[in-house]
Amino acid sequence: MASKGTPIYDPENYQDNRPTYKPSLVSAIVAFHKKSNPNAQTDLAVDVATGTGIFARELPRYFTKVVGTDISADMLSKARAKSKSSIKYVQSSAEMLRFLGDKTVDLITVATGAHWFDIPRFVAEAKRVLKPTGTLAIFGYTGMARFIKYPQCDMILRDYATGKDMLGPYWEAGRDVLVEGYVDYHKELAKNGWSSIQRSSYPCVLESAPSQFYPVHVPLEPNVVDFKVNWRKLRHFLSTWSPLEDYDRDHPEVGNLCDTTIDDMMLAAGVENPDEDLKVDWEQTLLMCHPPKRS
Repeated sequence: MASKGTPIYDPENYQDNRPTYKPSLVSAIVAFHKKSNPNAQTDLAVDVATGTGIFARELPRYFTKVVGTDISADMLSKARAKSKSSIKYVQSSAEMLRFLGDKTVDLITVATGAHWFDIPRFVAEAKRVLKPTGTLAIFGYTGMARFIKYPQCDMILRDYATGKDMLGPYWEAGRDVLVEGYVDYHKELAKNGWSSIQRSSYPCVLESAPSQFYPVHVPLEPNVVDFKVNWRKLRHFLSTWSPLEDYDRDHPEVGNLCDTTIDDMMLAAGVENPDEDLKVDWEQTLLMCHPPKRS
């Protein structure tokens, strides 16, 4: 996920404590890319809002050239330090990929970052740069989850993320796009004639008002992330959330909200061992499609 260009994000903490994506995700995207058109090329993939390059580093196995873009110079510096391949990183907004020519890109990916974009402008820019045989793949996880052994913790985590007295008011505009399973992207893409739109959400349909006009598939298993955590690692993950620093600054009487939330969950679960492994189903969505058949 990309930085918003503010000092809230710590690139080191972000890189070390964010989920990595399932190895099968990139192969599933490539399979979709080639399914509709066996002649689809694999010359250039662009990972937009690459952040520290977590997903970009999965792409060189399948594409001749890979470019990662982000608006944050700090994130890109970390991405370059982590890269062991010839990935090129470019500081750029998602809505103005000026360094790319028309119809030059085979694949655009956005890993847990598309909710921050101006949706119509990004969709138009993706259409401009993608080849007619290209693919757009948007995917992400909300950070909210179902605790299989401790369902009493589900709402505590959700309150941390969305509660009006917690992080809810501190998110920048756009987070609801992710929480609602990218249905807003589905609507914009369909309106503009994009083809073969496939959208899946796990472990259930995420949008609050599902529509038959924008169908979503519920897979049998997670297809974006399968993040293994214990209580200690979950604490580290929650500490990477962008609104936390602002909340803690405004509410010094609370202490660290992340620590308080984990303490509350462990108390509700009746456990004391921070190294206990947890079985967690993370909320996640994958959307894939091809450009309009006619420009």
